[in-house]
Amino acid sequence: MCVVLIADQSSHVSDIHQTFRGNLQTSSDEATTSAVLIEPAALRKRSRSDSELRRNSDQPVTSAELARHNSEDDCWLAVKGKVYDVTGWTVQHPGGRVIATYAGRDATDVFACFHAATSWGQLKQFYVGDLVDPQPVPPLLADFRKMRTQMQQQGLFKCKKGYYLLKLASNFGLLATAVAVFALWRDRTWAYILSACLISLFWQQSGWLAHDFFHHQVFRSKRLNYVMGLLVGTVCLGFSPAWWKAKHNTHHAAPNELDHDCKTPLDPDIDTLPLIAWSVEMLESLPNASHRMLVRAQHYFFFPILLFARLSWCQQSVAHAYGLSKTQKHGWDELACLVVHYGWYLGLVFSQLSLAKGLLFVLLTQMICGFFLSIVFVQSHNGMEVYSTEKDFVTAQVVSTRDIASGIWNDWFTGGLNYQIEHHLFPTLPRHNLAKIQSRVQSLCERHGLLYESCGMRVGTVRVLQRLAHVASHA
Repeated sequence: MCVVLIADQSSHVSDIHQTFRGNLQTSSDEATTSAVLIEPAALRKRSRSDSELRRNSDQPVTSAELARHNSEDDCWLAVKGKVYDVTGWTVQHPGGRVIATYAGRDATDVFACFHAATSWGQLKQFYVGDLVDPQPVPPLLADFRKMRTQMQQQGLFKCKKGYYLLKLASNFGLLATAVAVFALWRDRTWAYILSACLISLFWQQSGWLAHDFFHHQVFRSKRLNYVMGLLVGTVCLGFSPAWWKAKHNTHHAAPNELDHDCKTPLDPDIDTLPLIAWSVEMLESLPNASHRMLVRAQHYFFFPILLFARLSWCQQSVAHAYGLSKTQKHGWDELACLVVHYGWYLGLVFSQLSLAKGLLFVLLTQMICGFFLSIVFVQSHNGMEVYSTEKDFVTAQVVSTRDIASGIWNDWFTGGLNYQIEHHLFPTLPRHNLAKIQSRVQSLCERHGLLYESCGMRVGTVRVLQRLAHVASHA
C-alpha cells in the first residue's frame, strides 16, 4: 500500500497508538481529507514559511540539513537526489501519517515501490532543492533498482484481469456453497460446521482480494481499485478500508521495527503487548511483574488468541469508521458498507436459526475466520528479526519476512502472501506474477549476503512458537 502517496482515493485514521520517528502518533479521532490537489499554501503548514521557500527555491540542501527535519512537524525527505518538504501533508496523505517514518532521510525506494507514475509529477509542489552531497547508492539498492526497471520493461506489473475475475467468481462460489449447505441441511451438525468454515474461507479470501485492490495491483484507476476494495473488503469481509490502510501501510514501511528506544513498536503488527512480546527488548516496556508473568506463558495461549483476532478487528473497524464519519464523507460510505455487511450476514444466520444457535454460529464463524487470517500473518513475519537500527528499504523487508513454500493449497489459502518477501519488495506487483520473480529475489539476496528464509507452513509455525518461547524465558 501507499507510503508517500501524493494523490490517491481514500484516506486514513488510525487507532494504533504507536510513536514513530519524530513523535508521530495517530488517533482514531483524526482523519485525512479527500485527495484533491489544492494550492500548497492552503493545504499545509510547512516547516519553513512559503515566502522563505519561494526565496530559497531550488537551493542546495546538505544531508545534515535534511537529517534535522526528521519529525512529523518538520518533515523533509529526499527522492532521487531532490529534497521535498512534506510538513503538514501527513494529514492529507492518502497513505497515512506513515510518511513521517522517512522524515529526514532518503525515501527513493519506498516512494518508487508504492506510487504510480502520476505521483512523481506532483512532488514538485513540495520541492525545496537538490541534495548537494547525496550518499553513494549501495550496491544492493543499485541492483534492486535495476531489477525493478527490468520488471517494468517486461510488463510484469500489468495485471491479467481474467485472473481476478476467476478469483472473484470462485470466492462468491464459496459463499453460494455455504448458503446452500446452510439452507438445506442446517439441522445437521456437519452442515452447521461446514457452512461456518465455508463462510470463514469466503471472508478470508475476500480479505486477500481487498489487499490486492488496495495495493493497486489490479486496475490503473485508483478510484476503481478503491471501489472494488470497498466491495470485497467492507461489504463482504466487514473491515474498514481506512483503518486497514493506516495499519497496513505502517507495517509495510516499518516491518518488525521498534523505535530507537527498542521498546515501542513502529510496526502495528507486533504491537501486541501486554499479551505477546516478539523480542526480549520489548519486555522492558512491561510495567510490572504481573504483565511479565502473562508473557511467560505466551507460547501456550498464542493459538487461542488467534481465534479472537477477527472480533477485535471488526470492533476496531466499526469504531474507526464511526470516528471518520464525524469529519469525512467517506466515513459515511464505510459505515453504510459495514451496515450492508452485517445486514446480509446476520440476516442469513437468523433467518435460518434460532437465537441460541444463531449466536453460536456467529461466534464460530468469527473465530474460524480469525484463525484463518492470522495464521497467515504470523508465519509471514513473526519469529523473524525485530530491529531498531535504521536499515535500507530492501534489507528491512528481507530480514523481517519469511516466504512459505509454494503449492496449490498454500498459494490459494494464503492469497499469494506465501511470497511475502517478493510482495514486500514489490507491493504493486499483481499476485499472479509473484512466483515469476522469486528466483530473481533469491539471487539478489545471495549476491548481497541477505538471508532469504523460505520454509513449509509447519516449519514456519514451529519457528514462531520457538521465538515466543525464547522471549518468554526472559520475562
